[in-house]
Amino acid sequence: MPTELLFLTQQSRPACTELAVELGAALHYPGTDNITWWDARQQAVQPACRVEPSSPVDVSRIMAILVENECRFSVKCGGHSRSPDDSNSVGGVTIDLRRLNTVTLSANNTSATIGGGANTYQVYSALERFNLSFVGGRVDTVGMGGFTLGGGTSPISSKYGWALDNIFEYEVVLANSSIVTASEHRNPDLYWALRGGGNNFGVVTSFLARVFPLGFVYGGSWTFSDDYTDEMLEESQRLFTLVDDPDMTYWYAYSYNQLQDRFTTYATGRYVEPISNPPVFGGLSRIPSESSSGVINSLGNFSVRGPITGTVRHLFTTITYYPSLALSRKGIELFKDEMQSVKNVSGLSAFLIVYPTQTNVLRAMKERGGNSLGIDEDAPLILTLISLGWSDAADDVAMNVSDRVVGGMKTAALELGVYHPYIYLNYAKSDQDVFSGYGERNRRRLIEIQKSVDPNGVFTSKGLWRGYFKLV
Repeated sequence: MPTELLFLTQQSRPACTELAVELGAALHYPGTDNITWWDARQQAVQPACRVEPSSPVDVSRIMAILVENECRFSVKCGGHSRSPDDSNSVGGVTIDLRRLNTVTLSANNTSATIGGGANTYQVYSALERFNLSFVGGRVDTVGMGGFTLGGGTSPISSKYGWALDNIFEYEVVLANSSIVTASEHRNPDLYWALRGGGNNFGVVTSFLARVFPLGFVYGGSWTFSDDYTDEMLEESQRLFTLVDDPDMTYWYAYSYNQLQDRFTTYATGRYVEPISNPPVFGGLSRIPSESSSGVINSLGNFSVRGPITGTVRHLFTTITYYPSLALSRKGIELFKDEMQSVKNVSGLSAFLIVYPTQTNVLRAMKERGGNSLGIDEDAPLILTLISLGWSDAADDVAMNVSDRVVGGMKTAALELGVYHPYIYLNYAKSDQDVFSGYGERNRRRLIEIQKSVDPNGVFTSKGLWRGYFKLV
């Protein structure tokens, strides 16, 4: 065991002992723990212990013990972050919120209280029994916590906005172990900060989220060979800038297939009505495809992926810009060129994924006092995610190839006049300066709020939870 890890583990033992007395079987030690993490680097992390609270009061008791013992910790919701200490503590205590997964509907079926440890599929499933839904993610095992606090793009965002703008209240355990509510009218500064400010303020134990009637929706998919990439990009540009059909959401993933040594595009459309082959996607269907399908199903079923194995190492990098066909073409060119240097990396999966942020999303960002993201546009924006996966730690440095793709895209975006400084937290690489992209005024306000609710810096880069993107 490395010296630093040994020191941290020994320092954490008194807290683990107290937590075992307080919470009994809810505490797990590494030797007897069999949890599987989404990312292999987090899977390799060894905390001193892992604890599963069952209530906000449990979280409050845990926080008091950790702060009293000056014990490092991390908090896990779905666990889809990508670096040690993000949601699995290196030598400290991992607070696993998986038991806080209940979904309770309001009497009038317009909102639901969702546990901070619930994942996307659990919430979809609970609501779909009543023909209701919410602004959830695309992947079943993504947790409500990180997804919502970082933004929360959804397959139905073009109609309802992002997740963070569909939260009425947050229940939060602060560093002093108090349990507070943050809403538009109670602790409004904290409410504003939690709408995009990440894990800098406390542990969110529940969300009061907007829900709405929604049954089955249309899901379309198209696979295009690289011969038709330009036609796909032209049609994508049309769909990204479409303003008169908020029921439609569309994105594409340009992928390198290592086994076949070729590039392919996977295009995906959702339509918030159970309509087979909606006309809005007719242009995609006219492009020759290798395969295509159109299915009527629930958002929950569309979100299902394979099991989490803990064997894949992941890296995300992102950039934001105004819709530009020229930049989309440049992004593809850069991605293709840079993938040549890593094409033989063991277990490689490589995607350039492009999501639009359409006008309804931007409108929702201004509701209930606004959020902290600093996006004040009325025109659509584009989020591009470089998503890489691989299996061998020896290739970690090589995978920073994503920096060259995003760096080249930024240079081109500036030349074309379409660059936007916003950096989507949930897709960002650990060394990207997320909060500077929110604008200096918002960054300073976030820091002021952080210091007001956490004066001792427990949730800072030099505090007890140091992982993920920190304001201070």
